[in-house]
Formats: sequence, C-alpha cells, structure tokens
Amino acid sequence: MLSEESLKTDLYKATGVPTLWRNENAWTKVANVLIYDSPAPVGFSYCNNNTGGDGYSCGNWDDTRTARAAHVFMKNWMKAFPAFASLDLYLSGESYAGVYIPMLAREILNDKTDPTYKLRGFAVGDGCVGSDVLCGQKSGPWFNIQFFHGHGQVSDKLYTEIITVCGIQQLQRGVTDKSCQKLVDQMDQALGGYYGYSLYDECKHVKLGAVEPAQSMMRLDQSNRQQWLGGALNDYPCGGIGAMEVFFNHSLVKKALNIPDEAYFLLSDNGVGFNYSITERNLMPFYQHVAQDTQLRVLVYNGDTDPGINSFVSQNWTVALGLEEVEAWRPWTLDGKQTMGGYVTRYAGGLDFLTIRGSGHMVPEYKPAAAFSFISNWLEDKDYPKYTAPTRR
Repeated sequence: MLSEESLKTDLYKATGVPTLWRNENAWTKVANVLIYDSPAPVGFSYCNNNTGGDGYSCGNWDDTRTARAAHVFMKNWMKAFPAFASLDLYLSGESYAGVYIPMLAREILNDKTDPTYKLRGFAVGDGCVGSDVLCGQKSGPWFNIQFFHGHGQVSDKLYTEIITVCGIQQLQRGVTDKSCQKLVDQMDQALGGYYGYSLYDECKHVKLGAVEPAQSMMRLDQSNRQQWLGGALNDYPCGGIGAMEVFFNHSLVKKALNIPDEAYFLLSDNGVGFNYSITERNLMPFYQHVAQDTQLRVLVYNGDTDPGINSFVSQNWTVALGLEEVEAWRPWTLDGKQTMGGYVTRYAGGLDFLTIRGSGHMVPEYKPAAAFSFISNWLEDKDYPKYTAPTRR
C-alpha cells in the first residue's frame, strides 16, 4: 500500500520510487485476487497495441460494451491460466462497479456455450444500481437529507422545517416547489466543508492530475467547499492516491511490471478523461433473479459515513427487492464480542446487506480490518460474528 509517508523515506529520496508498505489486512490472505483495469484504457490497459494512447484511444464505452469486454477478458484469462478455472470464483467491486460487477455476472450466467469457470457469487460495495435507481437518476434529495441529519450535520430546526414545507413525497421524487428548494439550498450552504467520499475525512487537499474526485461526488453548485482527498480520522493513511500517481508513472516501476515506458497511466473518476455513456437503467430485477433462481450468494455492503452513495439509499433499494428477511438488522463485530463492525440484514436467496461503521466510500481503504473480517466470513459462508454485551460486574 502507499501513503504520504511513501514520499518521505530515504529509499524514495534515493530512487524517486515511493516506498510500499505491507497491508496487514490484504484480501490475498484469504483468496487469490485478480485485479483488472476496465474499461480500457483505464490504468495501464490499452487497445490495438497502442500502449501510449490517451483516454480516448479505445473509442466510446457504455455499460454493455464494458460488461462484454470484461467477460471476454475473464474467459481468455482462465484459458491462459487453467489452474484457476477449477476454483470457485467470486466477483467484487465498489462504486460504479455496482454496475460493472452484476453485469459481468449476468454475462457469465447467460453464456451457456463456454462454462470455463465456476461463478459462486459477487460482492458490491457502496455501489450504483443503474441510472433509474442510483447514480444518474434525477430523484429528490430525501436520502441526502436523512444522511446529513442522521450524522448531526443539519439542525433539528431546519430538518423539521424542510420536512414540513416540502413533504416526504416531493423530497423523494424531485423538488418542484420554490419554497422547498430554498430550504434545501439553505441546508447545502449550512453543511460547510466535507469530502464527498468520506464525511469525517481530515486529510489535506491534494490535486489529482486534472481531476477533482471530491468535487465529482458533490452537487455542482457547491464548488466553494473545501475539497479533501484521502482519509485519516480513524485507521487509514493520507496521501495514497498522490503517491500512487508518482509510483506508477516512474520508469523503474514500469520496467519492473513489464510495461512500456511510454505507457499512459489513466487515473479517472466519474468518466473524466475518456468517453463513457451510462446505459444500464435498473439492476434490481437481476438481483431478484439471482436470489430467486440461482445458487449465487450476494453481498451488498456500504460504509455508513459515505456521503456519495450513502447507506440510507442502499438499505432502501435492497429492502425494495422484496426478498424474505431471514435475519433482521443486527450488529456484527470483528471479534464476536464488542468490537463493532457495523450492521447486517440477511435475506432469502443468499443476499446480505451489511454496513461498516465509520467507513467512507472505499471500504477496504477506510476500514481495512473490518473489510478483511466481513469478506473473510462471506467467502467462507460463515456467519458474521454477533455482538456480545459486556458482563456487568
């Protein structure tokens, strides 16, 4: 892993290569991990042998083309490394991978001609669900209001006034009344500065190339806010992305990874720097199909301090699937005692909804120990450790 400390060591000063630190909560401790850059040319991926191409060198992308390309990649990789094809396969991704991962799973399930590998389930963290549900829809600010008020960022007085004047239905479907919009705008101004991927982030501002990722997850009329990159309030280091840019753009790193020196490392957020069209409208029917008609297990997890895709809206759409609840909302822990991880609800058909206490958008980055705990239990199909109240003396 990388952090701002990677740029302060004697080794970095001597070589210019940021120092790597061991991640004690790496998922490679419980599984073989295959990471792919998608869609090309994100990261060091490329098209048509154009290793030095920019973000537009692979043409235009949409959700369907991305899913099909990922499926072709998976089949070819399994054929190239057949020893892995006999192992159970679990897909996992976060953020817009909430579209990528289920769509890849759907491509695999629909491919009846080449069952190259054994898909057993998929996990999605702080994820989108299609433009009509989450990420791209033009619904109202209801869940944002619930999130910020629930985290003590909005006064009870203003919250009550918004609910009274606007009504819940308008806040859910879209604000049309001027008096309501005025109150919502008042709330936005009163929130002050925060990082759009992690509410309690305390890292200093870092500029990521030409991209401002914190800005991209916020309302466009809030550009006067302080923008933060990284996280540090709990148990994650600052500066990882900035150090990563230095690391991957260094010629010695490229040489060690067998990557041509002219290769272009595309680090993008929300499609900035290449052409992408959102085309998948609603993956909820696919989730229902998976739960009712397949043996796949599904984990939907969400950090509960993520303003961008908050746990209120994720909880809402998983409930709206209409699956039978087999275990009601309860706390889960890292140790089976009092070390809280968050909360979990389990549904018929092998679908779990799980929250991570204190985590922002990228859960393994912001809460590595908690992430390692729940992914380990999920992969092994074990129960998430329950909370045990301390014994009174």
